Amino acid sequence: MIVEQVAAQSAERMAALHEKCFDHPWPASEFASLLSMTSTRAFAVQRDGCHIALVLVRIAADEAEILTVGVDPAERGKGLGMAVLERAEQAVADLGAISLFLEVNQHNDPARALYTRAGYSEIGRRPRYYRGRDDALIFRKTLLERGQTGA
Repeated sequence: MIVEQVAAQSAERMAALHEKCFDHPWPASEFASLLSMTSTRAFAVQRDGCHIALVLVRIAADEAEILTVGVDPAERGKGLGMAVLERAEQAVADLGAISLFLEVNQHNDPARALYTRAGYSEIGRRPRYYRGRDDALIFRKTLLERGQTGA
């Protein structure tokens, strides 16, 4: 499996996958807007011209944030989520990020399990963050120790 960096030209494919993964998907215009920023990167696994896994990440100084991760429901359990996550981690580490943060719905057990396997730790909670109902759990992973480089 190949995880490739993708650009705003992939916004329609990202939105199509996001729609398969989430009850409240982002439109292609949101992906295009985010990818027009120099601080944002996206990585995807493709098959037959469609994205089957993606991650969108943004970096600010020495911190980065995962904005979204999605794996086609028909492709889950094959390591695609871990693959795109690891690719994003390496990319932001190479750009100088020391820590990577993300938020996940408290009821999204498969995603929480993925993040825990990948070395993330729960550090906080945002009550009623999702549509005023579900809490967001905040996870963090240290990418680099003090004095190291991402190279």
